[in-house]
Amino acid sequence: MRAALRDGPYDVVTRLLRGSYFDCPISIPPDLVIVEPSRLKATALLVPALSRHPVVGRVPWLLVLDRERLHLAAEIPCTDFIARDFTPAEALARAERLMHKQLDREFTVRSGPVSVDLRSHEARLSGAPLALPPQEFALLRHFVQHPGRALDRDALLRSVWGPDYLGGTRTVDIHVRRLRAKLGEASAHCLQTVRQIGYRWDPEG
Repeated sequence: MRAALRDGPYDVVTRLLRGSYFDCPISIPPDLVIVEPSRLKATALLVPALSRHPVVGRVPWLLVLDRERLHLAAEIPCTDFIARDFTPAEALARAERLMHKQLDREFTVRSGPVSVDLRSHEARLSGAPLALPPQEFALLRHFVQHPGRALDRDALLRSVWGPDYLGGTRTVDIHVRRLRAKLGEASAHCLQTVRQIGYRWDPEG
């Protein structure tokens, strides 16, 4: 797929699929994600993990399937799919179609007093800009995208820091404390502690 898109006006970045983990950065989301598993790789575990991914789950994604697996397309929650023996012209056409649709999508997630712009990588509190370093922004984004859900510390480490992160769960506590300080007394209550589990974002407080 990379070879098919290299002549187009695109900045193509390759990331690895490690089992069911997509090695994707936490910075500004791409306009399109193209998932190209190795030939005949089982999708039973891969697809649910990708659809829940904080990046892939928020932007269009194009899945490359072996012709032997095309019958599975109806059951896969991807935005579009393409057979592995595609032509460069077909790959470009599908990519451009999905990216044009992306331009019309809503890129701002709002939850309670917080809004997160997924494209500009900015967060606002009651309309005022929140100055957050990348990791705090990624953590806040993850919370507001999963309102009302109790998230344990290990799951937060895997989702926000990635499975290769060597630090402990204390890292989550430190970043939550910093986020609460920046949310202020009027909004910090939205980021709740769930005893013996972790944290929950409750926009109703």
